[in-house]
Amino acid sequence: MRPIKALGQHFLKEPAIAEEMVKLAEINANDRVWEIGPGKGILTRALIATGCNIKAFELDQRLESLLKNEFGDRIELKIVDVLQMDWESELKKESVPVKLVANIPYNITSPLLEKLEEYQPYFTSATLMVQEEVAERICAVPGNKAYGLMTLRLQRLFDSYFLIKVPREYFEPVPKVNSAVVSLRPRAKPADIPDLNKYLTVLETAFCHRRKTLRNNLLHLTNRDRLAQIQSETGIDLNRRGETLSEAEFITISRYL
Repeated sequence: MRPIKALGQHFLKEPAIAEEMVKLAEINANDRVWEIGPGKGILTRALIATGCNIKAFELDQRLESLLKNEFGDRIELKIVDVLQMDWESELKKESVPVKLVANIPYNITSPLLEKLEEYQPYFTSATLMVQEEVAERICAVPGNKAYGLMTLRLQRLFDSYFLIKVPREYFEPVPKVNSAVVSLRPRAKPADIPDLNKYLTVLETAFCHRRKTLRNNLLHLTNRDRLAQIQSETGIDLNRRGETLSEAEFITISRYL
């Protein structure tokens, strides 16, 4: 079966990687697991071996018969565009919290992470194979060039871990970049953010032009005099770039704006 480039299909072909990914996800018998993009079923096989209950979402209709012929009623298969489905309705059908395990098609990574951010309370963990660059952004720390809006939005809700690198040669067709597996688990100690909408606005503004200083970016939200006052009152140097600030510093700025 020829992969469809428009769907971002790169099929994992190394069973040991799928088995390691499931092991790292700490999947147990009777866990409720969502798999997004089962493809030809290599990760599905490793999941089934644990005895968990699987709901799999696949967009490519050509794969429906292949997956049904191999797995039958051992998985609940839905042929659907996962980005267009009603996540809240689907999640409310679940009797227990869900573990998400997925080899994410490259072209839906960002919108899928936004869905995970929006519906975080329904998930006990997410173990995802993504582009290595995306994995580095998810798990970055202040001062790292990968650190940015995605990092802070996800780390507001999740403790993130970079688990393993996956060389590109383990996929068919071979992509141009390597992949990596990351783990996202609900944050043990959530941050105290009094006004979430304002905080998120500050983040988006701070990183709208990465090469500009925080002061120049935040001029979109207020005036120079107010920014000078905020710098004086908080002790945060607004001549720094957004990528150098910690979450706590961004929260402080959002409180003062």
